[in-house]
Amino acid sequence: MNLSPKAMRFMVEALEFRIAAYQNQLDTETGEGISDDEISDLTNDLLFLESLLQELQKALDVPVAKVF
Repeated sequence: MNLSPKAMRFMVEALEFRIAAYQNQLDTETGEGISDDEISDLTNDLLFLESLLQELQKALDVPVAKVF
């Protein structure tokens, strides 16, 4: 799939927002009775989103040839 740089920047922003929300959820709910399974699920999702974010950021660093 070929995404425009604008689309990738939009996805990076969305991933950063979701990562922050997951991190906040882990920080606030860890002491509030969240189960170990839920912590594990959130942590796995968080790590997956962070890896997607890194890949998108790498793709944005690659120069794009202009088409005239």
